Amino acid sequence: MYLTWRRARHRFGEVIRLPISSRIEDYMEEIFALEISGREATVTDLANALGVAKATVVAAVRRLSEASMVSHERYGAFRLTEKGRERALRIHRRHEHLTFLFEDILGFDKKRAQAMACVLEHEMDEEAEVRIMGFTDYLARAQKEGREWVKDLLSVMGDERKLPRPLAMIPEGEKGVVTRVTAEEPLRGRLFSLGLSPGAAILRLAAPPGDELVNLEADGNEITLKMTEAASVWICTGPDRGPYKRGGMEDVPYNHSA
Repeated sequence: MYLTWRRARHRFGEVIRLPISSRIEDYMEEIFALEISGREATVTDLANALGVAKATVVAAVRRLSEASMVSHERYGAFRLTEKGRERALRIHRRHEHLTFLFEDILGFDKKRAQAMACVLEHEMDEEAEVRIMGFTDYLARAQKEGREWVKDLLSVMGDERKLPRPLAMIPEGEKGVVTRVTAEEPLRGRLFSLGLSPGAAILRLAAPPGDELVNLEADGNEITLKMTEAASVWICTGPDRGPYKRGGMEDVPYNHSA
């Protein structure tokens, strides 16, 4: 006979806590949002806010109650416990910071910014949260002060041509600059020995149709790589790369470390 979770818990005489999933955390966050707005959280409120059936809400609240995250009130309303409110506040804080980063700094529309924040907020640990919050705050202050490098940064993020791509994705006849090499040893050492280190100028050459090969010229040397090898060499091909010259570029603006 199969044991239900409740029967198993009583039979073995111990309280075993189920892990709180990211979806269950969404319920906590919504309860917290209702509380700070001065309203009581009910099954109907949560079902409407999260777009789920009432039975689904009841099951989720039961999980939270067993984990000591919520307590039931009269007439079906429930509140977060001190433990639950502390956790919900952390989730709420992460959500607000991430939404600000995606919407106010990176320029995504509000709906998409909130959707991305909802996904990421559950995957962050304390260290990730502190670093992202620090980065967001620093970037926001620099933007408010009108720092030129912030304008350049946002310009790069808004122009796909200025973003690095794997060499295997660069069209034939296109030029660019190596920005990083992501391969592990020994392939990494081999690519460096061929001249494919950060700052190197490249030109994608034509290859025979059907071949899983990438032909290119790097600082004047013709090189042939497998498609899988070329995927670990990242190239910037923006409009400001400068004219390609056999043996190098007239101006190589990138000199990133590998």
